[in-house]
Amino acid sequence: MSVELRWLKSFLAVAEEMHFSRAARRLNLAQPALTAQVRQLEEAVGARLFDRTNRMGGLTSAGRALLEEARAVVQHADSLPRVAQRAALGESGMLRLGLIPPAATPAVAEALRRFTAQFPDVEIQVRQADQENVVRRLLSGDLDLVLGRPDGADRPPEIHARRLFVEAQGVVLREDDPRAGSPALALKALASSPLLLLRGNPYFGQLLLDHARQHGVELRPLHIADDFPSLHWLVRAGLGVAPVSLLLGEGLPRGLAAKPLKPAPPKLEIHALWRGATPPPTAARLLQMSSPGFA
Repeated sequence: MSVELRWLKSFLAVAEEMHFSRAARRLNLAQPALTAQVRQLEEAVGARLFDRTNRMGGLTSAGRALLEEARAVVQHADSLPRVAQRAALGESGMLRLGLIPPAATPAVAEALRRFTAQFPDVEIQVRQADQENVVRRLLSGDLDLVLGRPDGADRPPEIHARRLFVEAQGVVLREDDPRAGSPALALKALASSPLLLLRGNPYFGQLLLDHARQHGVELRPLHIADDFPSLHWLVRAGLGVAPVSLLLGEGLPRGLAAKPLKPAPPKLEIHALWRGATPPPTAARLLQMSSPGFA
């Protein structure tokens, strides 16, 4: 026979009142119903819980052993609705966040800091990768939210998006490069420059290549970097320049400088992406409290 929660509550009321009539009134039960529940509990555990003949004589050793355990079970059961409510409101649980590198801005970092301070019971996992990788993981259910490109007509229909902010693109070059002395770098100053790009990522740098070509400037794309740290190291080694989000300019390694271009390339949009009609609760919380900071 399984133990029912109502039996435990009746047992606790009698144990605390040491009187069946008072316990019945406290629980708003008829006394025969209360007595029946206590007897059902005793049958379930296989032991008498109260010393009683014509009057209450206190708890038996089995009753004393059960008391704290029963109290813990009832308290835990009473807390379950709040646990579920907090999860439904995005105040607890997990947030699995995917970022493309241009979205890993100081503003996003600050938004995550404020989010964790306000909701310490939400566990955050962050994965940074290229757009194709994070969207694939979003579709498979491995991520709850992605900060990436909107992808337009190529976006799967089950993925919904909302614009967060735009980023201006420039180039990163060595600080001691003669061209780094100007507040903005003329596009024509990049003519014939090697443009260092990522292997296996045909989209990275394509905007800059197209923009330069439209203005009669030919760049030499070199897909030789495996990731962004190696890309920046190759620039530091003097092998060329590389595209960069100007939002990330302050976080570049020492010895490098991010410069805007003139004429400036079109700005790129960073969107929040999620699967389904609405974001998961923790993702919705992050977007709700962070949108003003994603400017």
